[in-house]
Amino acid sequence: MVSKPLHIKLDEKKEKLKSELDMQADIVFKEIFIPGYEISGLFVFVNGTMNYPAFNDIVLDLSAAQVETTHPISIEKLVISKICSVREQDVENYEKAKEQIFDGKTLLFIDGMANGYVLNLKKEKIRTLGEPSTERVVRGPKLGFIESLQENIGLIRQYSNHPNIIVKKQKLGTLEKREVALIYYEGKASDSLLKEVNKRINGVKATDLQDSGMLEELIEDTSFSPFPQIQNTERPDKVLAALQEGRVVIMVDGSPFALMAPTTITMLLQSPDDYYERWVAGSFLRVLRYFSLFITVFLSGIYISLVSYNPGLLPTELAMTIAGTRENVPFPPFVEAIIMELTIELLREAGIRLPAPIGQTVGLVGGVIIGQAAVQANIVSSLMVIIVAITTITSFTVPQYSFGLAFRALRFGAMIFSAVLGLYGTSLFFIIVISHLSKLTSFQEPYFQPTDFIGKKTWKDAFLRLPKRKKGENFLEPSRRQNS
Repeated sequence: MVSKPLHIKLDEKKEKLKSELDMQADIVFKEIFIPGYEISGLFVFVNGTMNYPAFNDIVLDLSAAQVETTHPISIEKLVISKICSVREQDVENYEKAKEQIFDGKTLLFIDGMANGYVLNLKKEKIRTLGEPSTERVVRGPKLGFIESLQENIGLIRQYSNHPNIIVKKQKLGTLEKREVALIYYEGKASDSLLKEVNKRINGVKATDLQDSGMLEELIEDTSFSPFPQIQNTERPDKVLAALQEGRVVIMVDGSPFALMAPTTITMLLQSPDDYYERWVAGSFLRVLRYFSLFITVFLSGIYISLVSYNPGLLPTELAMTIAGTRENVPFPPFVEAIIMELTIELLREAGIRLPAPIGQTVGLVGGVIIGQAAVQANIVSSLMVIIVAITTITSFTVPQYSFGLAFRALRFGAMIFSAVLGLYGTSLFFIIVISHLSKLTSFQEPYFQPTDFIGKKTWKDAFLRLPKRKKGENFLEPSRRQNS
């Protein structure tokens, strides 16, 4: 359907716009009079989005405009000279005018002129820059992204002024248009990767994108995998490291999280602390992180297997101690493990949703009280409480929150396999997880390969973080395969 062109007369424009905008209560129609030219003008904008000081300056300039006697200029040239600093484009029809108004722009119409002027007088409401809430480090930059796309791109430019960092923008969404930025390092990001990323972004048909997490789900390789195939971050330093590795960064207006692709499992287990501290401390923390990941998934399952099916594999004294703690417990190990694990997950979820001071209190006091009461009531054994506490602590060592969520969910799968098949089930579940990871891809690149840990160019930054001596070598997240 072709939109009707704008009327010439200002009154007709105003009435038509009011009908097009359905008499929205927050739409402001402000008329002005230019005395020197005896012509009226009309500003149309959404109340609450206006930069009023700049708007008032333009209104005063136009209202005080007089015709020069020596070198008179037309009304069109006069208006353009007054709005040149904020003028973006012109509109010719009502559909385009309506779109610009709801985008937060201000429209200026002059009586007798067919086209309208689009003025960028939008004042964004943004929070101040602060420390990332999900990726805190002891040492390193403390600034994180916020919900303004322009501010986030400005942060990246502030950290790096290299001209080869390319930023391209487009709008996505069939109902609500949301601006999306594609950022890459020209000469380092491969043409095939850029082509694939553009293909997937252009294929998105979502009605609205409130956060980058919604876009992530629409462009990832495998939707049914529990593992995130695109890394997200609030940290500008991690974004710059990804750009220098030849990865592509995707940012969505309104979201403080940037997406980085492609991604490997080793990248998701790296933290900026590994590189900002000495290499010995960084290597120790990384090994501890891998060990914690295994404990998070399999410790409860191993306990269920040994107690239910294979107690003979335990030392006699340890087996007798475990039997003593379970003497009055009426439930099998699987049931008591499920009870405690679900209770901890509920407490963790409640702690996130509640206000910060109350959430911390509920998490700490609730966990202690419920655990102690459950042991005294002989619902669960004291050893089970210890095991659940350990798996809960180790789950927090994963730097990437979404990656940690995947392993928290897999823990229940390991428990079910162990309850049905014992240690054989635990081993079988481990093989299934490794097989799935080996088949998984991120933008057509392998998500996990054993050669990452033994390869000539990659083993130095897999389990360990060995010292960097080569001049110009990137410190943050240099684990991407060199042949990618």
